[in-house]
Amino acid sequence: MDPILGFLMIFLIGCVSLIGVFMISLKERTLDEILFILVAFATGSILATALFDLIPESLHHLEELNAEGAGITDAFIFVNVIFGFVTFFILERFIYWFHGHAHEHENQLVCYDDLTEGASKVLEKGSNIKSFALLNLIGDGLHNFLDGIIIMVAFLSGPTTGIVITLAVLFHELPQEIGDFGILLYGGFTKKKALIFNFISAMVALIGGLVALIFSSPFVLFNMFFLAFSGGGFIYIASTELMPELIKEKNLKKSIIQALIFIGGILLIIFLIILLPHE
Repeated sequence: MDPILGFLMIFLIGCVSLIGVFMISLKERTLDEILFILVAFATGSILATALFDLIPESLHHLEELNAEGAGITDAFIFVNVIFGFVTFFILERFIYWFHGHAHEHENQLVCYDDLTEGASKVLEKGSNIKSFALLNLIGDGLHNFLDGIIIMVAFLSGPTTGIVITLAVLFHELPQEIGDFGILLYGGFTKKKALIFNFISAMVALIGGLVALIFSSPFVLFNMFFLAFSGGGFIYIASTELMPELIKEKNLKKSIIQALIFIGGILLIIFLIILLPHE
């Protein structure tokens, strides 16, 4: 039942890629307000998921293996956490390098590197953009592949972990997919093709889920490794990709609101972990 639920959640997360066609037409101010909330909430939820669910769950798997005589030290878990952190760093720096939050404004692509201060760069529509639009599509596919593995491993570890991880991935995917759709649109794709290719890229996550399902049974270390690996990746996303956006906010009122939303994301994950039963 858990693998079926895992594939269902992966598919539903993939359907988030379709949100771009609706969000791209919103007014600039409205979209920025939505991103303001999503980024703050995603930061808290993703960080809490890594620290309160993924890494503790990997340690739980370690205890079970050691009870059977494996003799693996705790250091192995944290080596995998660091490995996940570094892998996501490489993924962002060398593959997924054009990762902005983009939308249309007066027939131009406005790509926000700074969501809170409004600093942006405007890209003209043209053939010269297509190369990095394709690169973004490939990088997004790889990212989605990893998300699929993460979600499936989580559900194989138990429904509680699966639900928590799915929510964390969802909160991160929402602002990301808005930018991805805009980048493809201005990379030479029509709206229909941008929607189709972004959806195909999202569905690559199902392949990741299948890989996790195949390798989790014959290799007992796979789940433990990937839970710790995902924990490191989630810490990277929260601390280096999302947190800097919160720190850049200068307005006191907005900073307080952002902090409360951030804490709300943390509390939601903790609440779910306590509320939902663990196996």
